Amino acid sequence: MGPAAPDFSNQVHDFDPGLDNGLFWTVPVSPGSVTAEPGSGKASLVVSGLEMEDYGNVVNALMDGPSKSATVSFQVHWARGDQRIKVRDQATRVAGEFIQNSATMTWSATSDGKSYVSGAENTSSSAFAQVGIERNGKFFP
Repeated sequence: MGPAAPDFSNQVHDFDPGLDNGLFWTVPVSPGSVTAEPGSGKASLVVSGLEMEDYGNVVNALMDGPSKSATVSFQVHWARGDQRIKVRDQATRVAGEFIQNSATMTWSATSDGKSYVSGAENTSSSAFAQVGIERNGKFFP
């Protein structure tokens, strides 16, 4: 017997871009939203007023069920790091060089006339974070 299925009965919001663009939970952002120094691990992603869909829960989102219009804004900052990790897997055609580090984030959303705001960025922390460069598929060397 495997692990119990997750319980999403208490989930009230699920903000994601939907599956309309053919990609799974992926949406383009302007190039100015991203800065990165892959050699140091330092990076940032700052997005404001990104249109999303609020599916209510992840099960409904995965089924591309009914949703409400929403917008989200967020800032994620990755700190410099010094632990370097190299990955090369010929079988799956993936290679990468990463810097393990830490990250902080602040986040807000508006849906159905209500606003939601995270705590201040300096109150956030990460259990795991990394920045790097990955090559896969036809880009695998």
